[in-house]
Amino acid sequence: MEKIMSNAATHRHTAEQINYTALINSYCREFSNWSRYQGIPRYDDVLADWFHDTGHTMHVRIDFTSIGSEVYIPLQYYSETGIHSFYFPVAERELATNSIQEISPFRFLDLVTQYAQTNYPEAKATRTAHLMQNSIDNLGIYLDRFESNQPAIDNAQQTFIEAEQSLLLGHSLHPLTKTREGFTTDDLLQYSPETQARFPLYYFLIHPEYVIEKSTEATLPCDCLKQELMAGELSPSIKTILREYYDYKIVPTHPWEARYLLQQPEVQEMQAKGLLFSLGEAGAAYAPTSSVRTVYNEQSDWMYKLSLHVKITNSYRVNYPHELYRGHDAARLMKTSWGKALQQSFPEVEFITDPACIMVTWNGAVIDGFTTSIRKNVFKGSNAQKNVSLVAALCQDGIAGNTPRIVNIIRQAAKRRDRPVPETALDWFTQYLNVCVKPLIGIFNQFGLGSEYHQQNILLEMDANLFPAKIYFRDNQGFFFREGKVNELLQVIPDFGNNSRSFIPEERMYRYWDHYLISNNLFGLVNALGKNKLADEVTLLRMTYELLSSLRETDTTGLVNHFLTSSKLNTKGNLLTSLNNMDEASAPRTNPAVYRTYYNPLNKYFFSNTLINPASKETLYSRYFSKENVTISVRPMDLDRDLEMLHEWFHREHALKIWQMNWPISKLETYYRTLLPGDMLYAYIGEANGEPSFYFEVYWAIRDLVGEYYDVLPTDYGTHQYIASIDPKKKYVSPSTQCMVDYVFAQPQVGKMVGEGSVDSLASLMNKLHVGFKIEKVIEMPHKKANLNFCYREWYWAKFPQNKNIIITPNA
Repeated sequence: MEKIMSNAATHRHTAEQINYTALINSYCREFSNWSRYQGIPRYDDVLADWFHDTGHTMHVRIDFTSIGSEVYIPLQYYSETGIHSFYFPVAERELATNSIQEISPFRFLDLVTQYAQTNYPEAKATRTAHLMQNSIDNLGIYLDRFESNQPAIDNAQQTFIEAEQSLLLGHSLHPLTKTREGFTTDDLLQYSPETQARFPLYYFLIHPEYVIEKSTEATLPCDCLKQELMAGELSPSIKTILREYYDYKIVPTHPWEARYLLQQPEVQEMQAKGLLFSLGEAGAAYAPTSSVRTVYNEQSDWMYKLSLHVKITNSYRVNYPHELYRGHDAARLMKTSWGKALQQSFPEVEFITDPACIMVTWNGAVIDGFTTSIRKNVFKGSNAQKNVSLVAALCQDGIAGNTPRIVNIIRQAAKRRDRPVPETALDWFTQYLNVCVKPLIGIFNQFGLGSEYHQQNILLEMDANLFPAKIYFRDNQGFFFREGKVNELLQVIPDFGNNSRSFIPEERMYRYWDHYLISNNLFGLVNALGKNKLADEVTLLRMTYELLSSLRETDTTGLVNHFLTSSKLNTKGNLLTSLNNMDEASAPRTNPAVYRTYYNPLNKYFFSNTLINPASKETLYSRYFSKENVTISVRPMDLDRDLEMLHEWFHREHALKIWQMNWPISKLETYYRTLLPGDMLYAYIGEANGEPSFYFEVYWAIRDLVGEYYDVLPTDYGTHQYIASIDPKKKYVSPSTQCMVDYVFAQPQVGKMVGEGSVDSLASLMNKLHVGFKIEKVIEMPHKKANLNFCYREWYWAKFPQNKNIIITPNA
């Protein structure tokens, strides 16, 4: 008993940290008031003491100063995709008392809600906190069951249902990763894929007048079900009812949902009138897949996507009529010449259709709990042994210290091909791009189909070498078509989309593609390969960029260009959706969830580590100017060496009005400790004849506020320059500026330089014009009115032809 209790406590602690991680990552994707914080401060004793005690030197700092707090989270792994890993505990500093303490995920959620209410006044923490507690409790139960049963969920080779039932930790992009509101503990154990459950379905016999069936197949689904039941062992009472009411329809439900339905007044009324009979659980056992409500039997022709009035993550999982019609429409379409042409053109993609559906009505209204979508089972019989996995299971972390499955796959693939693991990882990812991303974009262009291709809807089949071979898409409600194809599809099926809401404006579909395929699916794999040290994330992003670039000329929709040039991508705000108590499934179609934007990781293709993340603090560039008899040198800022000097510089009279950084030294230190570890800006010190004399910052414009004021490109880099010297003889403005521009333009990632100096700074403007910048327009920024100005290499070299062949070297 002591061991069980001890393990239960350990599992609950682990479950809380897993859910806490998902909560933090959801916040960081949906809000921008955070940054990395590097090192241990010298001018903040309280924070320094806390960091010394915890032993961590890299954190995520969340700026809740507007509500009186700061939060510091020890950072274990920073991901370009936004799926970070953390150490614990998480600390809150209360600014009024300058005290620091560990906080739970629920206190963190309170802070998040207070902060969110500025823009989302309806946000409330109570409901989300309840669902999060449910998620933590459930995950603890699953971890306990995992320890007892030890299912082989990390094996490289898995069957379809083994993979479906392996998603123990849940979705890494959702703050309520394992919410099952409505399930008791017994229900969790009996009906969850995480417990490798199997159970018979619960059947009703219903008068045919009240049953609606749709099917593209020769036999209606209720007739198939009756044949399946009659072929098995049934109790004498059920056989008697089936014979007596031979024309009534067999309708399947989830056993949990059956209990719910039997309590509903309309069902009780139908029972009382002899229009509905409860047959109970019968027939073959079905296994729940990762969605919980879709069930599978390897010998059945069909999978059943059942309705379930259980809140799973953000939604009650009920099938709505338009979703059933959408699946039916897609199945009809795939049977036409249009569908056959799609399959022939893109054989690496198979769309698993839902050709049939069942609805039950009473008094002219559909009873939600009976609504069932019937999916073709392509993993029947021998196909059940295919190594097919939902992508979400490939992105899952290792459990209880076990090696993550993606690591086992890549390592074994390397052995089978007799190649190094790093090379194999890159080849594997390339193949995934070729069997998933490339054909799906081609299908969107040629056929107009753009579905919800997220981690749980995309199944990956792997070949004998464990390499991606093909993908499957499954989700009746996720079939969408761009409006530009309306006329073409209506020629194929004249009533297509009448009841299914299948056509979506192109621009709205961009939002779906951003979230489902790129942010959720593809970046999930990038993260999994990166955090497990199988490949570098930036390398994978570059590979993705190059693949997309190769599709640019054949893209007729603008989708590829959107991915390549957008400064920000869309993502579904799962946290804000929950805080605003929105049910995605039942919300109006125009506002089904909160969407937010985040910086596009694909822009990292043009990121200059040399400029924004220099590896050294030593001198990078020196140049002698004979006219001025001065050697100008440039080195990256060293916080330990330069902080006090910069503090004094920014308090000089000529810096006060323009720079406005005459802060207390502790605030200046925080500014640099949060800025320098990021990917937006780095600071440099310039020296004249070995004496520090000027300062400049290089920033990546696409990640800077200025990028909101013009059509920014990922090749745009900007600078802020400050001449510190007071002695006019030691300012060396032109040599200093030339060295700054030399250094920036020497980097191949730079297309043009950007400036946004205050209109109040005539000296700054004249200095920029001196080296070739030209004013584009005046912009009104929150903190200043500024001259937006640009410079290209050719403009700079026209002013200083001798600088065209400058070589960047630390030696003058």
